[in-house]
Amino acid sequence: MKATKLAGQTGLRQKNPLLRSIIKNRYIYLMLLPVVAFYVIFSYVPMYGVVLAWKDYRHTMGILGSPWVGWENFEVVFRNAGMVPAIRNTIVISLLKLVFCFPAPVILALLLNEVTSRIFKRSAQTIVYLPNFISWVIIGGLVKTMFAIDDGLVNNILEAMGIGRINFLLDSKYFYFLLIGSELWKSTGWGTVIYIAAISGIDPTLYEAAKIDGCKRFGLIRFITFPCILPIIAVMLIMQISNIMNAGFDSVYNLYNETVYDVADIIDTLVYRLGVTDGKYEQSTAVGLFKNVINFILLLTGNWLTKKMCGYSMYSLD
Repeated sequence: MKATKLAGQTGLRQKNPLLRSIIKNRYIYLMLLPVVAFYVIFSYVPMYGVVLAWKDYRHTMGILGSPWVGWENFEVVFRNAGMVPAIRNTIVISLLKLVFCFPAPVILALLLNEVTSRIFKRSAQTIVYLPNFISWVIIGGLVKTMFAIDDGLVNNILEAMGIGRINFLLDSKYFYFLLIGSELWKSTGWGTVIYIAAISGIDPTLYEAAKIDGCKRFGLIRFITFPCILPIIAVMLIMQISNIMNAGFDSVYNLYNETVYDVADIIDTLVYRLGVTDGKYEQSTAVGLFKNVINFILLLTGNWLTKKMCGYSMYSLD
């Protein structure tokens, strides 16, 4: 009987490659379980709350007990005077980040790769990584202190140069400059990690062969380094495109104020005011759902366009 049982298990493993792979790598899957459990508990289980978008939420009745109202919440939020400006500002800020913040890590990674001194290279990497670990609350405070009109460092320098003081924090035309500048300072260094890792995986013999053919440093970057990391750039571009409706709540919230709402109020800050400040959870859920549906469509569209134009997609890097 034992022999029959063992034979049955062996036959099952042979017929089911997935089961055979799981048994073979069981310890790796066991280590993966806490991560899977984390995402299931904190990302997938709460998804049932999305039904709030179609309900008239009442605290005493709970999410499932509250009455259905159909698409009424969506009609209300799209009639909200702040909805269209929030969508416009979100798209503008996201496009500015795509233009200025997306290429910056690629350029910095290519420059760091050209540094010959190992000590200087490691030191430079450490320095550019550090801003990523500073919270947006602190960065917002630093920016407001540096650009304050009364005793800010920047305005003190401008006054000493005879230019005069500028109200950077309360003037809408300077908000994008402060936002994109602080985003570049914080995220550029950390964004180089994945590109430096990709560059380090390039076969050194490719560089040697190119040097024999007469390639100089710029030629090596153009014909070897950049083409080899292009698949990674394509994937990161797709992910950036899919986040166009996420302009970055932390950065905007810690830098904006009521005087710059016309250019700074984004979808996420509108959701925050509707849900946390006004207690209109069903309306904030409707706005959040709208934003995520658009992001999902942009993800599929960006993946398709990148596949058509460059031959790379999120599912195929060859």
